[in-house]
Amino acid sequence: MRVSSNTIYDIGISALNRQQAAQVKILEQISSGKRNLTPSDDPAAYVRALGVSQADANNTQYAANRQSATSSLGALEGTLGNVTTLVQNAQQLAVYAGNGTLADSGRAAIATQLRGNLDELMSLANRTDANGQYLFSGFQGSTKPFADTGSGVQYFGDDGQRLVQASTSRQLAVNESGREVFERIPAAGGGNQSLFKTLGDLINVLETPVTNDADKTALANGLSAAQGNLSNSLDKVLQVRSGVGTRMNEVDTLNETGDDLSLQYKQQLSDLQGVDYAKAISDLTQQQTYLQATQQAFLKVQGLSLFDYIR
Repeated sequence: MRVSSNTIYDIGISALNRQQAAQVKILEQISSGKRNLTPSDDPAAYVRALGVSQADANNTQYAANRQSATSSLGALEGTLGNVTTLVQNAQQLAVYAGNGTLADSGRAAIATQLRGNLDELMSLANRTDANGQYLFSGFQGSTKPFADTGSGVQYFGDDGQRLVQASTSRQLAVNESGREVFERIPAAGGGNQSLFKTLGDLINVLETPVTNDADKTALANGLSAAQGNLSNSLDKVLQVRSGVGTRMNEVDTLNETGDDLSLQYKQQLSDLQGVDYAKAISDLTQQQTYLQATQQAFLKVQGLSLFDYIR
């Protein structure tokens, strides 16, 4: 079989190209930190890595959701804490107003303090989170929940709770319904009464002059009803606040679980894609030896001629 010079040259060049391509691939693996540069390098590992990468991306998104939830729940818990303090202060004022030595002017001064409490309560009930969403408007985060219409404070939100996907299987509410917190409060005489009306009624009672026994009886009854309604309001706020605290604790637990998952996913990706640098450097050294040997062989073959065979 006759082998032409062109054939020998082509074979030599092809061998050099293969060796160079193999060396370049190892260099790319080392620089990228990935063992499999294309799906065809290891199809099964590539598919598994895609699944792990997607799970890791989802886990990262859940972590961001939890961070947002932590901010909103923190604002919610802090606001409910302020409401708790406000109601407790109103309770103390209501008790003090029952002091039989107080004159109309003394009770009017207490009513003035309570008006300040009522204004503060309106501000707290209309507070927003860091994203500008109202904490107590239900689903309608952009709707201001409470307003004084002239005939009393009205609620313009709904009963919903906005949910955040905190993990694959868990959604957490990051707000509350203002109706549930401030309006659905068992009243002393039956039914429900809002905290706004409770404070308003107490203010009216304290601003009403006492001139006779009937007025004294009305004052006593009004103070008793206010104290009962304030107590029920405090119970409701503390109940809701406890639920918020439970959700905050759950976020902390989910964060720990999410951090553990993140480490697991990164380890799995490293196992599926990562380069064994010691082996890669060894392979590169070996490949360089192969390339040099191929180059030398190619040069020798190219240097041969018919006269070399004759000699």
